[in-house]
Amino acid sequence: MSNADSEIQKFALYGENIPGFDDSIQPTLELRSWTTVSSDERTIVLHQIIHNGWLGRTAERHIITTVAHLNYKYLQLCPARNFHSAPQQNDGYGGFDSATRKAAAEDFGRIFMEEEEPLVLRMLSKFAQLLIDADALNRAKKAVNSDERKRYVGAAYKQFDLFANCVNHVFEQFAVNQLLTRSGFIPRQDETIEQELYKPTLQALSDPKWRPVNDILALMFEDFREGRYPETITKAHSAVQCFLQVLVTGKPGTNAKGELAQLIKTGKEAGVIPTSRFIEPFVGNIQSFIASERATNSTAKPSLVPASSSDALLMMNMTLVFLQHCLQAVGK
Repeated sequence: MSNADSEIQKFALYGENIPGFDDSIQPTLELRSWTTVSSDERTIVLHQIIHNGWLGRTAERHIITTVAHLNYKYLQLCPARNFHSAPQQNDGYGGFDSATRKAAAEDFGRIFMEEEEPLVLRMLSKFAQLLIDADALNRAKKAVNSDERKRYVGAAYKQFDLFANCVNHVFEQFAVNQLLTRSGFIPRQDETIEQELYKPTLQALSDPKWRPVNDILALMFEDFREGRYPETITKAHSAVQCFLQVLVTGKPGTNAKGELAQLIKTGKEAGVIPTSRFIEPFVGNIQSFIASERATNSTAKPSLVPASSSDALLMMNMTLVFLQHCLQAVGK
């Protein structure tokens, strides 16, 4: 730093360097389900999302598609009843009459404000999915050059990532235990784990070639969210196996007995799983860990030990560590 720089006064926000200052204004909450978030808090969250421009006129078509999806998927419940009773006059170009647009917006808001976590997360994830540019994603599938694929994937998820940042910010502020990623909603964890492990790994896996792996990971996160911990461990094993199948053979296959060990061996020989005196013990340990957890805690075999949330969370984290390790080795 030059003498001139050292003479420039730096303005400090009041309290920014005082430990615990933020807690004196806004207490830190324990992580919780969306279901337990109060109506007043939900109102603040909804308004914040609206103020960020996500639920205005430009989003009307996405809102209509989202609530229509909920009604189609859960017709017995028919969560968007105003929309269901609306004229639904389509002009043939994706536009709807004002009564239908208004009804859809009212239903979206009511579901957000009143329904429990599963339906709200389904609604938000469907809305988020509609923000992914399908054309750019298709171009990524056809691209041969890795840099070109990466550019198309980034373009495909540009709007999605902005929306996810908005949702994740408000969820963090209100201690909602979910994080929106390119693989869907996942359990919120320590910020370092989220930023250094989950976010970059799941972004890398958003490349279309990893779609089969992503599908399994999404089911794994759903199982964990719903408390199905043995199934979580089973899905984690399947995700690793599918990942290695795509990495080593170029396509997913069946989960044959003993295939995981063979895939790791082949991957090492092909150079897609790096080998060194530092890496070898790690790969060996994670291979043994995944196999042992699958044998004792998963639904793949009769469970010897009841799987706990800690077992499932550790398995998920170890799985993401392994995937990140391999992705870094092959340059994603």
